[in-house]
Amino acid sequence: MKARAPSAGNVLQVEPSWAFLWDIDGTLIDTTALIVQGLQHVYQTFLKRSLPFDTIRGIIGIPLAEQIRILGDPALYGADPAAMEREFIRWYEAHADQERIIPEAIQALKEGKRAGHPTAVVTSKNRAEIANTLPRLGIEAWVDVVVSAEDVEHPKPFPDPILAALKALCVPATHALYIGDTVHDAQAARAAGVLFCGVAWGAAGREALLSQNPDLFCEEPGELSVVLNLRLPQDRRGAGHHVHQKTLPGGNR
Repeated sequence: MKARAPSAGNVLQVEPSWAFLWDIDGTLIDTTALIVQGLQHVYQTFLKRSLPFDTIRGIIGIPLAEQIRILGDPALYGADPAAMEREFIRWYEAHADQERIIPEAIQALKEGKRAGHPTAVVTSKNRAEIANTLPRLGIEAWVDVVVSAEDVEHPKPFPDPILAALKALCVPATHALYIGDTVHDAQAARAAGVLFCGVAWGAAGREALLSQNPDLFCEEPGELSVVLNLRLPQDRRGAGHHVHQKTLPGGNR
């Protein structure tokens, strides 16, 4: 059964026992162009092929092990998949200064944890990528559980990573919200039976996310704390400017 949450206006109304699960790329940090460029580098180096920007952008949100196979089995090109993964990580880290942390999203994660919400990071990054990226975000002390693509048999868009996080947090799917930026995130959330908050500043973009009928939707990072009911500035209390929400079962607009 899918989660149900009461709402008031465009603001989520839930108890602190609700878990907030966060994606990383495109949600907490802007890495879209960096990932596209890194994958293009790997395709050209190992496969002597290239793909359009939007095609690569569309596979952001699935594991690196799958991204390097988007053109088929690397062995057919005489390439070693493990070497391709290592080269992507090497290239990415050499250009990691191009990562742009989204401070409003980081702040919302911290505010949620401070308010008592069990907090997890659920990502399609592998363990090596997580080990590199997580310290740069400054959220390790604020996160109870981290689930990577290598921690489950079936990563996103399957529900397994979300369900693994919920199991570790001891929180039922009916009391959880996943915040992410891709269609893969939306599909995983739906399959897991949790609510989904789509954010428009990541890889998928506004229209692709809205086509997934997210339960909550934020156009700008500064809206996260409002839509999650973590901080209500006086000039926005009850207004919910630019924060869009689908009608929830048993809830109000």
